[in-house]
Amino acid sequence: MRKISFVIVAIAVFLFIGNSCDNQKTYAEYLKDESKGINQFISENGIVVLNEYPEDHVFKPNEFYRDPATGVYYNVIDSGGRKAIFGEEVYIRFKGLTYFLEGDTTQYSNILSPDPEILVYGNPTTYACNAWVVPLIHVGHLGRVKLIVPFNHGLAYDKSYYRTAYYGNLQYRIEDPNPIN
Repeated sequence: MRKISFVIVAIAVFLFIGNSCDNQKTYAEYLKDESKGINQFISENGIVVLNEYPEDHVFKPNEFYRDPATGVYYNVIDSGGRKAIFGEEVYIRFKGLTYFLEGDTTQYSNILSPDPEILVYGNPTTYACNAWVVPLIHVGHLGRVKLIVPFNHGLAYDKSYYRTAYYGNLQYRIEDPNPIN
């Protein structure tokens, strides 16, 4: 009787463990879900996706350029001034960060934080979010953008939990390490 009970318990545990593994999504399934979700977000918000960066560098409020190398979508609200050069610190402030695929209606911000996010332009080891760097080829000091960020180019936490982000307003401040005075 004891052997039969042990066998039944062992089979039950095996079935439980086996079934729990089947509920995990694959990376490909996360990518597919994200692609559908981004397309739905674009459609619901009347976003026009541009395949080429505007020659005049001017975006309408609903136009987003999709960077072909990263899949990051961005809309330039204000191009700002001087562009960053290698080795300069870039300070990031944002508001209106949402995770739209999760149904999360919370909007996150670091505007009131005493410390902005900081990256050193040209040094990927300092990038908390790779997507933040993508628009810097076209945007300078005090430039502002909106971003749609696929999880694999987002913050480390976003990558780990497959969270696609939308930034409603992200601003760059570029500090010259050698100001002339």
